Formats: sequence, structure tokens, C-alpha cells
Amino acid sequence: MSVRPTTDKVRNAVFSVLFDRVDEANVLDLFCGTGSYGIEALSRGAERAVFIDTDVTYVKKNLKDLEECTEVIKGDVMKILPTVTRKFDIIFIDPPYGEYPPKALLSIISDNELLAEGGVIVFEESFRSPFDIANTGFFIENEKKYGDTKIYYLVPDGGDI
Repeated sequence: MSVRPTTDKVRNAVFSVLFDRVDEANVLDLFCGTGSYGIEALSRGAERAVFIDTDVTYVKKNLKDLEECTEVIKGDVMKILPTVTRKFDIIFIDPPYGEYPPKALLSIISDNELLAEGGVIVFEESFRSPFDIANTGFFIENEKKYGDTKIYYLVPDGGDI
């Protein structure tokens, strides 16, 4: 498995957009890799972060002093996500580029009501990958491109960030 950490430039830009939404937020970091999104959220005042990935070696190393406000779940995101029962204010999705259809992931989040009222999904993908989210219950509120990376800010139909 290869880990493609989000660059500092992209991560800083994402948190500039999220700004004060992070304070006291419950965060879900899917395909967490090193855990950079969730850890950054915690450093900016998030209350709790849950990390899910098939390989949690890197995130566990990076969470040494944060165990009391984190949970790390090892396994296939597509299988674990439907078993999650809490709601999250911010959900970061950073899958291997082009390997997971956004529609499938968003449908699981919608069907299981994982996004809290007023919440936002930050979806990182290659700008070359198709991004079809029709009929998922979400729409693209904002999107930004940084080199090969495209960040989509998704909210439920009728919501806004």
C-alpha cells in the first residue's frame, strides 16, 4: 500500500475554508493514511476524531499523545462505514485517487445519516477522476483545484457551508 499524504498547501487551504467550523467538531477521517486531516482538525480545536483505513500504522504513530480524543479503526472503509453509528460535523474523504466512486461513499454516508446537521464533507480527488455525485443527497457547494488535486466541499441538498 502506498500513502499519498495531502500537501501542507492543500491542507492549509482546506482549513482556511472550514475556518471556525472546526472548533468543537466531531471529525471523521476516511482513508486517513497519516491522519493529517484529522490531526490538523484536532490541533485547531476539534473535540474528537475517528480515523479509518486498511493500514493504520502511520496514523497510530502520529497520534501518540492524542489517544483520549481519537479512535482508530483498521479495515475496509466501504465495509466499516455502514457500521458507524455517530454523526460527524466534518467528514474528510481522501481515497486513493480514482479507486473509489464518490457516489458509493456518499450514498453510505447519506443512508446511515453520518453527517450532522450543518455538517460538511471535504472530498479530495484527482482533478482527472470523474466526480459523479448525482442522486446522493449532496451537492458541491465549493470546489478548488491545487495541481493534480481537487477538493470538493459537499453539503446535503438544501444546506450550505
